[in-house]
Amino acid sequence: MSKLSSFVFFDLETTGLPGIKCPKVTEIALYACSKNHLLDSHENGKKLPRILHKQTICLNPRRVIDPKASETTGLFNDMLEQEAPFDEKTGQLIVLFLERLQRPACLVAHNGNRFDFVILKKELDGLNIKLPDDIYCVDSFPLFKHLEKIKEQNEKVAEENELAELEFSAVSAMQELESSQDALAQMQKLNEMTPQKSKVQVNFKKALRSYLEVTPTQDPESSKNIAERANRPRSKRQLFANSEVLKNPSLEDESPSGSTKSVRKKYRLCDIYERIFKEQPKQSHYAECDVHTLIKCAIAEGEAFVAYAEEHCVKFVDFSGKF
Repeated sequence: MSKLSSFVFFDLETTGLPGIKCPKVTEIALYACSKNHLLDSHENGKKLPRILHKQTICLNPRRVIDPKASETTGLFNDMLEQEAPFDEKTGQLIVLFLERLQRPACLVAHNGNRFDFVILKKELDGLNIKLPDDIYCVDSFPLFKHLEKIKEQNEKVAEENELAELEFSAVSAMQELESSQDALAQMQKLNEMTPQKSKVQVNFKKALRSYLEVTPTQDPESSKNIAERANRPRSKRQLFANSEVLKNPSLEDESPSGSTKSVRKKYRLCDIYERIFKEQPKQSHYAECDVHTLIKCAIAEGEAFVAYAEEHCVKFVDFSGKF
């Protein structure tokens, strides 16, 4: 586990998807902020920290850009013809940018382990440039997937606790009704039109059973068992850093219990943003816009984001991911 001081939210645009050749970089964007400023923004309800360090560079890939990539990113070969390629100066710019930050610092990229970190490492290795030893990296894809899994577990626990409280209230009401025999008998003497006690009990219990889906064989003998179950200690909500699931970020997406069809959840950056903010990001697939989206999602998660990153980050010099 590494105690981090800064986060560098990072995204690349390239000539296309990985194939026979490694894609070349057409745009690189980095937004950096300190860990404290990120957490302060979360606590104060801000979408972005006031202090952000930014670096955005467009590059000539010296290779034909796939038309689909151009359509997505808005970058075409003729637009980048006069730009410099990813050369030694580009690598030095990135190193100098990172060296100015509070360190240790951590690069954060969505699907970075299978794309952004792989390409950046290949470009830098080709130039014989290494990032400082105290620069780490973490992929936000498994990070957000893990945090959403924990939220789902907490919601399930909350629902179970709410049901237990409802069952306890229902049993208490039934017990109170059964203990009011004398009062009901007195009321029947005063008013001949009062319904018979047995009829009131049957109707009341029938309604409760229907609501709680309790079978008649469970009542009244099982009322004590329900009350005991309702009085059991409530399940505790999991947080983040020390949970069992945290140690295994490759979480499977499972359909709800009893469902016949598995529904796979999408974890694209735009999907995560929409689930957090209830709206789509205004712009996607521009490196700077995607970095802007990523840092907002990180701030929304606050301490949970930081805890996962510190638990799972690796030194960039030791990164060995592949496409």
